[in-house]
Amino acid sequence: MELHVREYRSSDLRRVVEISKVAFPRELEAYGLDEESIGRQARLYGLVRLIQRLSGRFFFKLYVGEVGREVVGTTALSREGEAWYISMVMVAPEHQRRGYGRALVEAACADAHSHGVRRAVLHVREDNAPAKNLYTSLGFALFERELHFIREAERVEQDKLPPSYRLRRIGPFDRQALEIIDACREERSAAVYGRSYYPPLYLRLLFVLFRTQIIERYAIIMGEEWAGVYTFNFTSRKEAAHASIRLYHGHRGQGLERALLARALAQAKARGTPKLAVVADEENEELVAACEELGFTRPFTMEGMVREL
Repeated sequence: MELHVREYRSSDLRRVVEISKVAFPRELEAYGLDEESIGRQARLYGLVRLIQRLSGRFFFKLYVGEVGREVVGTTALSREGEAWYISMVMVAPEHQRRGYGRALVEAACADAHSHGVRRAVLHVREDNAPAKNLYTSLGFALFERELHFIREAERVEQDKLPPSYRLRRIGPFDRQALEIIDACREERSAAVYGRSYYPPLYLRLLFVLFRTQIIERYAIIMGEEWAGVYTFNFTSRKEAAHASIRLYHGHRGQGLERALLARALAQAKARGTPKLAVVADEENEELVAACEELGFTRPFTMEGMVREL
């Protein structure tokens, strides 16, 4: 039967959660799953969808594919600088090998193109050969490899920041921080993503009002100059917290990576989360080494793929 792709509705939530449990078992085992948190965010999407339609400015879309009246798969599309990011590509096992995954990705790409987007980006586990073959056949090409690290949240001996470095708390939507994060990307990734997209006012207000996650963001300062950005994200005590460390190349390997990872582990423990997750570009050898030194394990590696639209 033919697949019909439409935007997500609140009545789809239970089915989407069911499919995700079988589509991403390794990811959920590593990071955890809080269905209540997902429900809160899904309900918020209804308001986001309404505002986007009224304003004509789109930042995020969630699609489902249905056959008859049964939801059989999903995909999502979010704006990431000059590229739009495709995620949540999944099809229920009993409906796979029927071209539904291809149809979902093509629908997302077509919608992105209709909004004037130049390229689409997605990530796939390096050992997921069927998905990689699908994306390659759709014109996606490899451009980066991300190593995913995970560790139980606990207090560890914390190193002090290297001399002359300090942290300064900033807002989650600090414009300069976004510019620094862009500048700290690896060269090949920066060329794909381009300049980060600054969220519109309505999204910033919704974040403040509904607080679906806690984001602590800090400027890493040396003297009076920025050396990078440190971010700690917390969504639920049933899911892993996430830490991100973005440093200019000249400030890498100075001990900042280890000190900030230890800080993040302590923050995760204080928040009551079971684990801390960190993603490092394969080329960022200093961050990779710091994760390994602190006993993080690597459940999987993701390959970034891009397609010009």
